[in-house]
Amino acid sequence: MKHNASHPNTSHPDARRAWRRLKHLASLVAVAGLAATMWAGTIQTPAAAAVRGAPKAYVGLFNDNAVAVIDTRANRVLTTIPIPAGPHGLVISPDGLRVYASSDGDSTVSVISTSTDRVVSRIDVGKAPHGLAINRSGSLVLVAVFGAGRVAMIDTVRNEVVARIPVGNPHNIAISPDGRTAYVASQQPGAAQLAILDLAARRQVGTVPLDKTPRALTFSPDGAALYYTLAGSDAVQVLDPKQNRVVAQIPVGASPHHPFFTANGAYGLVVSQGPGELAVISPGTHTVIGTVTVGRLPHWIAASSNGDTAYVTNEGSNSVTVVDVEKQRVLATIPVGTAPRKIVVQPGHAAKDAAVAPAETPAQAPPVTASAPGAAVSTAPAMADGSGAVRIQNFAFTPAPITVTPGTTVVWTNADAIPHTSTGRDRQWDSGPIQPGTSFTVTFDKAGTYTYACTIHPFMQATVIVKP
Repeated sequence: MKHNASHPNTSHPDARRAWRRLKHLASLVAVAGLAATMWAGTIQTPAAAAVRGAPKAYVGLFNDNAVAVIDTRANRVLTTIPIPAGPHGLVISPDGLRVYASSDGDSTVSVISTSTDRVVSRIDVGKAPHGLAINRSGSLVLVAVFGAGRVAMIDTVRNEVVARIPVGNPHNIAISPDGRTAYVASQQPGAAQLAILDLAARRQVGTVPLDKTPRALTFSPDGAALYYTLAGSDAVQVLDPKQNRVVAQIPVGASPHHPFFTANGAYGLVVSQGPGELAVISPGTHTVIGTVTVGRLPHWIAASSNGDTAYVTNEGSNSVTVVDVEKQRVLATIPVGTAPRKIVVQPGHAAKDAAVAPAETPAQAPPVTASAPGAAVSTAPAMADGSGAVRIQNFAFTPAPITVTPGTTVVWTNADAIPHTSTGRDRQWDSGPIQPGTSFTVTFDKAGTYTYACTIHPFMQATVIVKP
């Protein structure tokens, strides 16, 4: 007797029942296979697309209250996403599906879906959140809540704050690669430090005292080094986290801000705001092996997954510079919006077929204008010191406080390499950006104590005391 493998003999009732069960089982397997295909083809599309070589970059536009979305293949802005005032911190989940953006002028962290490029949730964290950090698994986001003096811990599964750790004026954060420890740049006046947090215990367990205000910081991929920058220092500090001591200093351009490592650890990168440069660093020798001129007042760095391509935001030029890291040349300059600060990039490799664009040429800034009720206000070239002279240097106002008599004109002269502001509390006066080498004046007619700060660098605070 011959049997066809596709059509077995089903003349017997038991055989027919077995055949029906077999077909039912096969249909279930087929449905499961279809579901798996749909999962891979639709739900995972954003991450899969990023891995295939078309990642998107997300840029916080501080003065536009928005996040710009860049197509890194075409090097152009696709859309902008409105979020509350002053996007400050920005991180992206390891799978590339969510972006978290903090709002300096608000109290929230916005959660953006990269599949729709829309805000899908907002998390209240406290007054004036600054920098963000995310662990490697994507399960935890840390928020430096500058105005509330604490670090908030967000559980990304529930999208809610699960703990708050007191830290004075936290600004930026770095999480160790093993996810156990975080270092926080604490900008508390008179007590500048790196605060060390135990993330499992949810508490501060140590400090690294500093004589200057910390700015930005990042771990090397292997966790063996922590790079950080200081206001008023032209060198990147290299900390050994096992001993919590500085083991090297890497001289770069004036006013270094964001240090960064490519994912494979082959290169360290840092932007210097004074000359508008990206320095490329050899982590093994702690030396600069090349520099690339980018835009004015560069702020933050991101990179493609393979580390070949870096993206630098230029807060003073309203652009993003795309850099070939190995060849140390500019590939493109992308106009993005007003005052771009933080930037993140989805997993994947950027296309490198864009035309090479020339580096931007710094232009003269427009004159500073301001108003102060009951006081005369003006801007001028740098002036010689006088009884009402305040020098802005090394991220500090000197003298602070300054005591004058009614009718005195106080002159702020910027001797740093980057812009600062002199802004009175409640905006009694506001210089706007005072460019390097220029001055700003206010005449004080009434007795009193006037508190002011730099709005670009909020840790810079001082007072003018007017006594009859």
